Amino acid sequence: MKREPARVFPEIEEYREMLEIKHLRAKNHFVILLLAVGAALTILYMALSDYAIGYIASLAIAFLALILLNLSCLAYGRENIRFNQLNKYVTTFGVFAVAVAMLFIFQSPSMLSLLFIAYALSAFYQDRKVMLISNVSLVFTFLALMTNFRAFFTVENPSAENDFGLYFFVIIFISLLTISQYIMIKQKGFFYNQIAISRETEFRNIDFMIDACEKSTGAKIDTKGYFAAAESFAKALSAKIGVDDAFAGKLAVLKDLEAGTKHEAILAKHPDYAEADLDRMGELLFTGRHKLRKVAIKMSRVRGVDVHKREIFSETQFKTFNHPSDTLEIKIIAFAVFYAALKRGSAGMRPLSETEIYEAIVHTDYYFYNDPAVMRIYRENSAVFDAIVKDAFAPEAGK
Repeated sequence: MKREPARVFPEIEEYREMLEIKHLRAKNHFVILLLAVGAALTILYMALSDYAIGYIASLAIAFLALILLNLSCLAYGRENIRFNQLNKYVTTFGVFAVAVAMLFIFQSPSMLSLLFIAYALSAFYQDRKVMLISNVSLVFTFLALMTNFRAFFTVENPSAENDFGLYFFVIIFISLLTISQYIMIKQKGFFYNQIAISRETEFRNIDFMIDACEKSTGAKIDTKGYFAAAESFAKALSAKIGVDDAFAGKLAVLKDLEAGTKHEAILAKHPDYAEADLDRMGELLFTGRHKLRKVAIKMSRVRGVDVHKREIFSETQFKTFNHPSDTLEIKIIAFAVFYAALKRGSAGMRPLSETEIYEAIVHTDYYFYNDPAVMRIYRENSAVFDAIVKDAFAPEAGK
């Protein structure tokens, strides 16, 4: 299909978001554990120190509310990923609120460390909005404490104590925390992008292989033979283990999906299934570009391939003209040689015209196999490429 790619890999955003949500749920489990440990230690300390029961109960309720909130968001987050995102913002507000409450209850300078513990908890999420919430909460809390509890910041040398030095220290300290957290956020984003682009490149290569196979051979997959073999295997397996054939209904649905039957007709024929079931089972079809076929192709191609650990998350494993170790000049030369080969032709391939080369390079998935800078140069100067190659081959044509 002819298309003008706006930018390289626009489809990775969805997969990148899925990666972030998956790791966010793991971080939420860790935050719940820390909140539970913090609640147990705080309540135990207050009970042993004979604090008023009202203070103990209020902090216990606050910790319990935060833990229940995290558990609820984890549960609802399986159905709607927005609950996972909401959880990190509300939890950040909650841990700072609990830290401030404990400062006012204990009224001790040693409790200032609670603010940095709250900041560290929010830093686990590695999110820019969470970082903004943490910074604003930290600044306003310090301002409130310096206004109402100035004794917390009293030093032994009164001559060295002044408002400017105190405010300057707070600003510098929060700035350093912000810079360190921003660096971690950027590293996380780079890591997720590398994984997402690697997966996207892999799928594009598999799609390219499927298209090339269909166009070169023209052969179609024997769906009837496949389902006949699957039904025979399912019956034999069920008889062997002495149970009813649980695969018969699913295979019937798969045959209808493979035949292109509309979902409404399938649901009327098989009322035990829902629309979501059909969408999920549609990925088990082995024709077209469904997941089952892609998994089978990948298994057949990566067998015996040795990938070094440092290359696991590199999207350039599958690319010939886009290796990170190559300079832009080398990539341009490699592309120019490839272009010249297409223009000249070979024993097994006729020479291609400029229009055919441009259509094949720019309007197919091959566009994504090259460095974006090289593709931009070619798109803006395709006529120049053609003129250079014509001049280079002109002497041969005259012989």
